[in-house]
Amino acid sequence: MNISNVIGRIKVCGITLNESSDKRNMWNIGWNKECDTNVLTQDNGRCYFIVVNEVIYKIGYSDSKGGIKNTLSSYKGGNSGRPSDRTHGIHILITQELLKGNSVDIYFTYNENIEVPVKTMDGKTTTIITSISGKHLELENVKLYLEAENNEFPIWNFQEQNKSWPFYIQESTIKVDKKVDGESLTIEDLRNMELIKS
Repeated sequence: MNISNVIGRIKVCGITLNESSDKRNMWNIGWNKECDTNVLTQDNGRCYFIVVNEVIYKIGYSDSKGGIKNTLSSYKGGNSGRPSDRTHGIHILITQELLKGNSVDIYFTYNENIEVPVKTMDGKTTTIITSISGKHLELENVKLYLEAENNEFPIWNFQEQNKSWPFYIQESTIKVDKKVDGESLTIEDLRNMELIKS
């Protein structure tokens, strides 16, 4: 599905290769300067779209503090620390697409704040203003995606498809986490993998 089908989408950033000596971060984030910083850092529940050449490759959600900026910082740091297969895997997959010369961009939508009645311990009801979890937004968007794409998930939504991450990513995640058997994958490793494929 093309990202143009997502109504109300907000472009967050474009991703570019990091060719510096810092092996931990294989790519850089170029924030969309036309997007209000407050929108990028608000805590509202959000659904994001990782897009390759205008095609949606992953639909995800986050409720983390710091907004979509913080969400993407987790992926950017996915080649260091103790990442999950998902966090490390997305870092690697994005890098591979960039090495192929493809464009990678991130878009998102978010839930507006609404008034919610809350029953307190004294039996009374008060009203708070909050945003519902981005998970609900993700589920609805995935449902629409499946309807439009003959029940096929975005290719990077491995968990929803009950698929394991590629073995080379699982292996690399362990190396990052345990700091054993050498280093995790580097840009040069991935570049050589692409050469072998071709």
